[in-house]
Amino acid sequence: MAERIAVPASSIDKLFNARTVAVVGVSADPTKLSSMPISAMLTHNYTGRVIGVNPRYTKLGEHWECVPTIADLPDDVDAAVIVLPAAGAVDASRQLAAKGVRSIVIVAQGFGEAGGEGLKRDEALLDLARNQGVAIAGPNTNGLANVASGLCLSFAPILQFAGRVKPGRISVVSQSGAVVSSILSKTSSRGVGIAKIAVCGNELVLGLSDYLEYVANDPETDHVLLYIETIRDPEGLKRALAACRKNGKRVAALLVGESDSGKAAALSHTGAIAGSFQNTKAFLKREGVAVADEIDTIAALMEFIMRYPTPLGAPMKAGMASISGGYAALTADAMSRYGMPFTQPSPGAQAKLAALPNQSHAVNPYDIAAQNQIIPDIFRIFAEDGYNQMMIGFVPLATPIRKGVLPMLIEARKNLFPQFFCLAPDLPEDEILELQAAGIIVAASMPPLLQAMRALEDLPPPATAPRDPAIVRAKIGALPEGAGLMNESDSKAFIGKLGIRAPKAVVLHGKLDATALAGLSRPVVMKGLSDKIAHKTEYGLVALNLRTDAEISAAWDKISAALAKADPDSTDILVEEMLSGGLEAIVGLQRDPVTGPAVVVGAGGILVELLGDAVVIVPPFSHAEVKAEILRTKLGKLLTGYRGRSYDIDALVEAVVNVGDLALAEPRLDSIDINPVLVQAPGQGVVALDAKITLSA
Repeated sequence: MAERIAVPASSIDKLFNARTVAVVGVSADPTKLSSMPISAMLTHNYTGRVIGVNPRYTKLGEHWECVPTIADLPDDVDAAVIVLPAAGAVDASRQLAAKGVRSIVIVAQGFGEAGGEGLKRDEALLDLARNQGVAIAGPNTNGLANVASGLCLSFAPILQFAGRVKPGRISVVSQSGAVVSSILSKTSSRGVGIAKIAVCGNELVLGLSDYLEYVANDPETDHVLLYIETIRDPEGLKRALAACRKNGKRVAALLVGESDSGKAAALSHTGAIAGSFQNTKAFLKREGVAVADEIDTIAALMEFIMRYPTPLGAPMKAGMASISGGYAALTADAMSRYGMPFTQPSPGAQAKLAALPNQSHAVNPYDIAAQNQIIPDIFRIFAEDGYNQMMIGFVPLATPIRKGVLPMLIEARKNLFPQFFCLAPDLPEDEILELQAAGIIVAASMPPLLQAMRALEDLPPPATAPRDPAIVRAKIGALPEGAGLMNESDSKAFIGKLGIRAPKAVVLHGKLDATALAGLSRPVVMKGLSDKIAHKTEYGLVALNLRTDAEISAAWDKISAALAKADPDSTDILVEEMLSGGLEAIVGLQRDPVTGPAVVVGAGGILVELLGDAVVIVPPFSHAEVKAEILRTKLGKLLTGYRGRSYDIDALVEAVVNVGDLALAEPRLDSIDINPVLVQAPGQGVVALDAKITLSA
């Protein structure tokens, strides 16, 4: 959002709670888009007054009147939706503002997104917002709606059908109009009722953060679903999300744009790993938003949040009993794939399960093996063993048998488990509704539910207070003057102040000095130093595993020649001890121009981008949070003990926390790329084998 214009809250409120609305450019022809707001309001039983504006009509069906011009409208119009082409929409907006209407929805395309004349139209609308306080939704939007009241300043296709969007207490704010109908269809099938709908369009005046702030304070909204393509107003979004947290409203987002991650900064591996999508995802998670990447998953998330609005207050611990052993095995595999493997019962609980009258193994998931009469006992044993989630694997059963099992599930949900899931590929609609009414989530397909569970489990704890910037600055001293890339030697010297040491090294200035290298243990590595070249290997500026004087001399000649060609302004060459024996990781920082600093940690080395075994987290964060994130990666499993070997994970955590603190303290720090950083044996710390820092002006 190029310009944030504060419009009166009352004007935004009337977009959702108008009692008298005008539809400018309305048509009575049901085949035209300009008829759809009227049709939607009829379908949803809007009881307010609707007045069309079109000289061709005097009445719209049996219900509402129509006047020839905006000047003929009464003086008490609360809001208007304009369904005219772009040029006419601008003129109509001026006339509506002159009439005293301060809440307008513009559906037409042909504004800033079209360039040229469209930019002039934008400026005309911005002038109305700046000088007359007009709240403008759009342009290029399919509108807004209040499902409970039936107010539909919208032509969203799904609103044309009765019963497809049920009233409820979940509000939807979307940056896409086309996707909204699909989202609402999926949420409706899960019994999720909707309060308010806002499609942002071009976000010329009102944007994502404005609508979110509105529903954050809306007494008719409990929780919020977002569809996000880009963040135009990060500070406004932070404020709105803070209001949601303050008011106890949970937020989930369907985030798109992952394929654009390759556009990240080319100067560092960190930039390639992070990128705008991963940074935005980390930013949202930091603000308490559960993030999904598919429509089915966001629908499952909203059902989860609606039915279980209060977090467990403890780590998720899922138990499962299944009518089918095969279904139990499939679920166990899926849980493991999503990083949430089933935990096994305690020895005491295993003994109780083993004592039940069937032949199943005393494990989680537990095979009921057609002994349905013991289902309540199974549930009780799991509940007493501390399981706070229960799944029942339900395969098609004969109706009398199924009818006998359903009350057992409802009773268990009521008395034993705060969260209960029925995994059932085929249940009659009336029985699904019966289970949902009891607070049970019924999932016909496992992946969306498990993805939703994982998204909620991935949410970090509330952000820790950032370290005092003055303390951080006192520790590291002043940043170098100027902007751009720092060479490797200078970068390593700087991060050494953060406790990330480098191998013992010597910098030679234009001449190979054997005496200066006498204090280094061999083998050594030789690198040409430059503040212009980020990837030295690509320019022939690196030689590894040099052991003899002859190898060192040959490498010197080769690198000197390559450096003279690649960067004639530099003659400096770094020679340092070549270390091995630890695990290679990456620690990096990228300052996203929209969402701010993001820190990367994960498996490093030359395969860092190929392996993709890294996490992106947004500071400030605690040591415990960083450690938990590292443990989610394959690197984390290696660090904490694989085949009898472990490494100094605490030193790696400390390095990440220090980088995060530094990012918040020094806004000129544009990026850090420490790859690889060698994580050594417990107690021996981490060593930066390569590093580069970039500074902004």
